[in-house]
Amino acid sequence: MEEIPRFAGYIRLKDALRDYLREQGLTLDDILDAMDETPELIEISFLKRVNITPEDFKKLEANYTARQLNLLIFVIQVFYFANVSGLYKNRLIVPLRDEVVGPDGKITKEGLIKIIRSLGLRPRWAIGGGAFF
Repeated sequence: MEEIPRFAGYIRLKDALRDYLREQGLTLDDILDAMDETPELIEISFLKRVNITPEDFKKLEANYTARQLNLLIFVIQVFYFANVSGLYKNRLIVPLRDEVVGPDGKITKEGLIKIIRSLGLRPRWAIGGGAFF
């Protein structure tokens, strides 16, 4: 009997997100319109999931829109917290869960940068890249 592989390749986080939304019959706007957009609630939600300081969050908040921050919260929750296997449709999500989730169970600062890059998010002031924090 042939053994079935545990995973059948890799999928970029951005592609997994696109497929997930399509499969659920949702758009990114549907999700983001339903999420908290007050700065206080975004900060609370973010700091629960990401191991950064409040000062680091303020830098993120200055560089990214509320919708971009809510997108990060959504992606972190769906693909890294609710999905501890790190798989999406039998493919490993890149960046890998082990690369972004720290020993405390939160997303690390370095992991957050990988997620931001994987989604192709740019700071609101950047043309072609720049610092994240």
